[in-house]
Amino acid sequence: MKPNKKQQSLAQNWYLEAMESLIGVVQELSQAKDLDTVMAIVRDAARKLTNADGATFVLRDGDQCYYAEENAISPLWKGQRFPMSKCVSGWVMLNRVPAVIEDIYKDPRVPSDAYKPTFVKSLAMVPIRKEDPIGAIGNYWATKRMPSDEEVYILQALANTTSVALENVQLYGELQQKVARLQEQQIRISEQHDTLEVFTRALAHDLKEPVRTMQSFIGLVNQAQQPPEKIKKYNEYIQTAADRMSALIDAVFRYTQLDDSEQIVKKPCSMQSIIDSVKSNLAQLISEHEAVIVSGQLPDVYVDPEQIMLVMQNLVANAIQHGKKGVTVNVSFEEQPDQLLFTVSDNGIGIANEYLVKVFQPFKRLMNNPEHLGLGLAICRKIVESHHGKIWCTSEENKGTDFHFTLPKEVLIRTSSNTIENIGDSLGETNDSTKLANILVVDDSESDIELTKVLLTEVAKVGCNLILALNGQQALEMLRKAIKNNNKIDFLLVDINMPGMDGFELIECIHKDEDLKRTPVIMCSGSTYIRDKQRADSLGVAGYLVKPPAFDKLRSIVETIPSLKISENDDSYFIYKNN
Repeated sequence: MKPNKKQQSLAQNWYLEAMESLIGVVQELSQAKDLDTVMAIVRDAARKLTNADGATFVLRDGDQCYYAEENAISPLWKGQRFPMSKCVSGWVMLNRVPAVIEDIYKDPRVPSDAYKPTFVKSLAMVPIRKEDPIGAIGNYWATKRMPSDEEVYILQALANTTSVALENVQLYGELQQKVARLQEQQIRISEQHDTLEVFTRALAHDLKEPVRTMQSFIGLVNQAQQPPEKIKKYNEYIQTAADRMSALIDAVFRYTQLDDSEQIVKKPCSMQSIIDSVKSNLAQLISEHEAVIVSGQLPDVYVDPEQIMLVMQNLVANAIQHGKKGVTVNVSFEEQPDQLLFTVSDNGIGIANEYLVKVFQPFKRLMNNPEHLGLGLAICRKIVESHHGKIWCTSEENKGTDFHFTLPKEVLIRTSSNTIENIGDSLGETNDSTKLANILVVDDSESDIELTKVLLTEVAKVGCNLILALNGQQALEMLRKAIKNNNKIDFLLVDINMPGMDGFELIECIHKDEDLKRTPVIMCSGSTYIRDKQRADSLGVAGYLVKPPAFDKLRSIVETIPSLKISENDDSYFIYKNN
């Protein structure tokens, strides 16, 4: 039926208003600096411009369509991925032309089963960039209707503008990276300038002083008729000066080497082992001063072990050398939200307030002791800052001194008595392993963690991304980080009895979090207590396993989770994401 004049007028007015709105959207997109902002603008504009009931923003991810954003009257597929060959957005990108579908149940390009749970009856989908499309924009309607040519034109115009905006975002990101690199270079130049000043100072004064001492006493030794006892004493002065010069050369060399970031070799290690090494290295000094070194339970860290040992050794030695006989040095730590705070405290003579800001400056010495080179604390500061931490000092005269330093908090899990696995950034990586399921094991028992790993990965030969957390709070942090990195945890194996937040409390927290509440949880406990099983069931767990977790029982539970699938290859199994 041919539209009447009134309908034509309404359509014409709508088109003009839509074009005016599109101009405003173009201006917004021109100011967008990141992908999230672009997607938010486009998803809202796509729906509003065409009076649609829903809109999606789809990105091409290899051979898959990633439904990155949506604005709709009810949920569609946000966060999900589908093969390019099995969805309309994939067809649009592969064919580089729009798809306009009046009845989704009569078009072979539409996977109708995926649409049945939704409100969608009709749709229009256009590619983002016709040459080598990088995504698609889709509009959906809850009533069956044929989108007009004008609506499709407006939608395609929005997609073309989006393509330019995404290119701008990429250029802006590259510019930001270049600026960041320039800033880093500026910082390195400044640090190298500081280091050059230290080196110049060492040549001009601190290294020159022992040389002058040796020259003077060698001249006295060579004078005729010097008594033997004086020659012996002069030789001792010469030896002391030579030892000091050697120590200064080593210290200055060590200080200058800290400017080279490639010298930092981080790896998982035990801070307790570092303290044990410090005690061994300083055994004679500790004995001579009758000092007592106390340390509570210390965490595992991800650092350059040699450099952090040097920090601890300098701080402990400093406390002993400046303290009274029998000084007690205490090494402790406090876990903070995003960092670890270490403190080396003593009950010595303390430091006057006017010296607190100077103690980390090169060649600043508070005591006239030839053994003190004045670079120990400067080296400590350089090492800690190169690990992205901070170091400072607090003190009260005649009551003692506290040296504090922080290190970034890395998620470090001890997986056996001899090895520690760093998994701090594993959830942010993108590689072939991302098709495997991410399984988060939450257990405070080192032996149970190791047993679970062995039974699954070595005995049953299960392929998956096995990730570890020692308590409920740590598990929550990792779940949220995974969501942020678009590489979510696929299910959890959770113990019941853990310090702090137990397994049941963890599940309750997961249920309260809108982003996490759909994450499947399998309780894995040594408890056979019926009420524990009943409580687990009441919390909606996917299953309940008794330790150690046998794979055949785990498999039967995993097979009930729709988002996962298990593939068997020879004598191995693989747990995959089912999308």
